[in-house]
Amino acid sequence: MKGDLMQRNPVDQRRPDAPRQWGADRRSAPHPLVPAPISEGRIARGRLAIVLTITVWACYLIGTVIQQFIAGRASTARLAIEAIVYMIVVTGLAASATAYLITRIGYFYRTRAHHRAPRIVLDNFLQGTTPSVTVIVPSYQEDERVIRTTLLSAALQEYPGLRVVLLIDDPQQPRTRAARDLLLAARALPGALEAELSVPYGRVQAAYERFEEALAERDERAATTEDMRDLAAEYRFAAGWLIGLGRRQDMVDHTDVFFVEHILNALAEDLGTIAEALGSGADEEAALPVERLTQLYRRLLAIFDASVTSFERKRYVSLSSEANKAMNLNSYIGLMGGGYQEVSTPLGVALVPAGPGQAELVVPDPDYVLTLDADSVLLPEYCLRLVHLMEQGAHERDAVAQTPYSAFPGSATRIERMSGATTDIQHIVHQGMTHYDATFWVGANAVLRKKALDDIREVAYEGDWEISRYIQDRTVIEDTESTIDLGVHGWTLYNYPERMAYSATPPDFGSLCIQRQRWANGGLLILSRLKDQFRARTARGKKNRFGELFLRVNYMASIFWSSVCLVVMLAYPFNADLLNPILLLVSVPYFLMMSADLKACGYKRLDVLRVYGFNLILLPVNLSGSFASILQLLTGEKSAFKRTPKVRNRTTAATTYLIAPLALIALCAWTAVRDVQLHQWDNLVFAGLNLVLATYAMVAFVGVGNTVVDLVTHLRNWLYRPVQPKRSRGTGKQPTPATHSEGRAMAATGAIGDWASVLHYRSDKGSSGLVAVRSAQAPVGSRSRRGPQDPQPRSNSFEEFTFFTVFQPIFELRSGTVVGYEALTRFADGTRPERGLAAAQAQGVHIDLDAALIRAALASANALPEDTWLAVNVSGDLLRRPRELEPLLAESARPLILEISDAEGADLDNLPAGVRIAVDDAGAGYDTLARMESLKPGFLKLGRASLAGVEAEGARRASIRSLVEFAGEHNCTVIAEGIESAQQRDALVECGVPLGQGFYLGRPVPVERALADAASR
Repeated sequence: MKGDLMQRNPVDQRRPDAPRQWGADRRSAPHPLVPAPISEGRIARGRLAIVLTITVWACYLIGTVIQQFIAGRASTARLAIEAIVYMIVVTGLAASATAYLITRIGYFYRTRAHHRAPRIVLDNFLQGTTPSVTVIVPSYQEDERVIRTTLLSAALQEYPGLRVVLLIDDPQQPRTRAARDLLLAARALPGALEAELSVPYGRVQAAYERFEEALAERDERAATTEDMRDLAAEYRFAAGWLIGLGRRQDMVDHTDVFFVEHILNALAEDLGTIAEALGSGADEEAALPVERLTQLYRRLLAIFDASVTSFERKRYVSLSSEANKAMNLNSYIGLMGGGYQEVSTPLGVALVPAGPGQAELVVPDPDYVLTLDADSVLLPEYCLRLVHLMEQGAHERDAVAQTPYSAFPGSATRIERMSGATTDIQHIVHQGMTHYDATFWVGANAVLRKKALDDIREVAYEGDWEISRYIQDRTVIEDTESTIDLGVHGWTLYNYPERMAYSATPPDFGSLCIQRQRWANGGLLILSRLKDQFRARTARGKKNRFGELFLRVNYMASIFWSSVCLVVMLAYPFNADLLNPILLLVSVPYFLMMSADLKACGYKRLDVLRVYGFNLILLPVNLSGSFASILQLLTGEKSAFKRTPKVRNRTTAATTYLIAPLALIALCAWTAVRDVQLHQWDNLVFAGLNLVLATYAMVAFVGVGNTVVDLVTHLRNWLYRPVQPKRSRGTGKQPTPATHSEGRAMAATGAIGDWASVLHYRSDKGSSGLVAVRSAQAPVGSRSRRGPQDPQPRSNSFEEFTFFTVFQPIFELRSGTVVGYEALTRFADGTRPERGLAAAQAQGVHIDLDAALIRAALASANALPEDTWLAVNVSGDLLRRPRELEPLLAESARPLILEISDAEGADLDNLPAGVRIAVDDAGAGYDTLARMESLKPGFLKLGRASLAGVEAEGARRASIRSLVEFAGEHNCTVIAEGIESAQQRDALVECGVPLGQGFYLGRPVPVERALADAASR
């Protein structure tokens, strides 16, 4: 076991089987925890860049004033205004560049002065009484894998007694099946993780108790070499358990690789090294002191000593329902230190304070609160090092300690790589701001002193309920305003100068726009609050420094002024006399220093040009966020909180964010042509550079195809909207229920349902939109005459079933070619398809609904690739009604397969010629073989349960191999459904299974997405 741990090779770790773009991130290792010492030469170049930028800016301003106003070249009011505006623009851009250059110097100073606490100091800290810590992870409709990774990185912190709480903010009544599945998975995850962690913790706890008992029985409290060997065995077990945990991790993208290789395996390697050292010491008969063995036991216990639970504020009417992360955090923080019981009220369930012994929910009041976003991970020593820091006397007034997050290495797309580059540069900026006491709270991760949070608590009321606010939600950058609140109350903030936190970057342009628009929204609103902080500091007898004020103002407002200044320079044809080659020297130091920083962070020096182009196409996004702040300032209405999507599929970008960059490119092209005509060569350089870089950014980071698809999608949605059926005016009459024969006639003519809501139902393109099907036999008015009935899952609009069709590809496993698609139904309210059909059956309309599902699937499938066949699910009741079924099947323009599960041989006698049958959800036992002989289907679908363990169990593979051979003898093709890993696929290929489908191969998606996926293969 020891050799296995010491020789573990990270390269052998499984990597996600996902395509990588040209220009993706080639980094594989994380940043060093502590940056290498900065050389004197680099610091000197940084100082020179600041001096050069300020000097050139001042010379340009003085020269322009002399030239335009003293020499009189600004002879008209228009020329004078142009000169003033241009000097303001240059000043704004120079200020932002100078702020960056100053902060990086502060980062250099802090890096050189940082001394990392040695491990023995941390072990001594763990030996005493440690402050209590609660980790809270706000989550809104996150993928289970993402939450699991975040919770594990929090629970495996080397800190004893952690309480990890997942704050689930999903809607309590999901409207879609996917949303419901996410909610159920989030609810189940904490209990599963706690049970998983209890295994190593229980073992190490038992070993520690045996060690203490052995010491108590000895005449002298001294350790032996056997004690060291026992402890070494526990460390080896813990290391092996962590490696096993990594092997069970779903490897989907680079974030999973990072978590396994650089958190789980790195921690396992560290524990394995300690095990080796303990074993070697025991072999040399060198016994460690009891105190040191106790420290090592406690460290091992601290890794697994965590409770994991969840909380949902939306269950209770007594807590805020504001749709933002700040109030999700506030709701739980406000409960800390109390006991509560649930009380039913006319408006819902409320949490009220409970008397002694009556509490149903007890929320401890910790010394520290660690906040962690659900898409971030922490290195194992994060909590220990930051809490140890805040317990030192020099940091007793620190309210927040954090390590500004870095980007995961190894991203698969160009836009993720470039977004990650800007994130890693921002880490430098935030670290440097701490040198000037200008730290801002960056909310992705932070350790918060609970006492400081109590100091800034504000109380408001929603109805009769008291609502506590610790983190302000007036703006969508809530952590920035809370920084001001803490400063007003005399608290400070601290950026720990190490890279110990990593967070995901948006995977596509659409989600990036949502994130960056939110970042740009709010800074202007709280800019005026800086005066409160500086007045409070003056009242405490402390001086205010200009450097802090300058950096804080730049942090909150530079996105606005830089974007406006750059747009003005690009859009307005200024007087040629204002252009001066000396202006290049204002920006050149900034770009040279940033290129050096990018190189130091593992990127390329030329990436500085890509970053510039990247920011050019984000100009409309930044301006949108800034103008939203101004609008809120004028109207007082809070901007809507938009969460950054964390999805594997691409997010559609807003029309404005696509058209505006294209307009910018066109403007730069027009300006370049005009500069050539007017021989304005200085301005031509600027316009040409912006033209090239903006065009490159649109092609590389957005994509020509994605841009066209998104614009066409927006145009289609604008031109074609679902027609809402008009409500008939009340006449006092109840509609006459349709007879059963009428229902059958409707099915035959294809008039089932309210097809006015079907988008392009008869078009060749198909539709994946919502389809609303109204019951023809159970009108709205007739329900009131019946007695009490069980509630049925229904749509929330005029007694309709509202659904849409998705398509899951079926692959030839050996070649990876898509040969067909299975049409699946999703109800808009999240109801399972079988429950929706059961609800329809209870009302006597299940045949009509089943026919409508098939008709909608056939209409949407018209757009699928022509060389593929379509599989649709058919209920036994509809199968036994050939008069209703045959007209439906005639509408198909492609080979059709009917998937059945409860049919008999006689039900298939009257099917049209050419229609093939697939027996659905079959197993690999005798019943399946007998059913195959009696029904003679063309296909047999091997269910998910039959695939469980196929990659590891030889008996299961032998059973499937026999089934495939038997099926071949009866002209039947086996399709394996539910394939969820590459190992399952490879095992099935080995068994001779020709076709397969499953989430690993392709998820059920709307027809537009299915077409895009087919085009990309």
